[in-house]
Amino acid sequence: MDKRSFALLGAAAMATFLGGCQQKAQAADAGSVKAAIQTDEKKWNEQFKAKDTEALIAHYADDAYFADAGLEPADGSTAIRKVYAEAATDKNFSISFASDKIDVADSGDLAYARGHFTENYTDPKTSSVMTTTGSYITVYKKQQDGSWKAVEDFTTAPADGTKPVEPGKAVTHAKMTSF
Repeated sequence: MDKRSFALLGAAAMATFLGGCQQKAQAADAGSVKAAIQTDEKKWNEQFKAKDTEALIAHYADDAYFADAGLEPADGSTAIRKVYAEAATDKNFSISFASDKIDVADSGDLAYARGHFTENYTDPKTSSVMTTTGSYITVYKKQQDGSWKAVEDFTTAPADGTKPVEPGKAVTHAKMTSF
């Protein structure tokens, strides 16, 4: 074997080794990304309870897109802020959610969370307190400062997912699960 062949073989072996190390690093990093998103979701739920609009908006990138079942889509953090600020004026407004799955892209810069939510609000037409249960998917993107922000946030509810809350009956919230 000549020196050039040996050098090429060595380079190929090194590339294979480094590729394997990179995959292990990404797998380990995926765990930390999932943990960061779970921690963020816990804070997000607490901020919904507090109706802290500015803290809620901080979960979104400036160019985020938000589409909630039954509302006009909100494009950008200013439009999302308006949706949340309006919702916060409703004394019956509350949201709780929990992810059922979090997946991280091999690239390490995108992730998504899929889960379930329960939302309570006052129907503006009937003044009745309503509860909606449904599903969501939120796409997160790693920011330059290393944080993760929502860039796409979608909810959906089945046709029978919205019901009036019976007078005098306590509102039941979705059970929060931690992973």
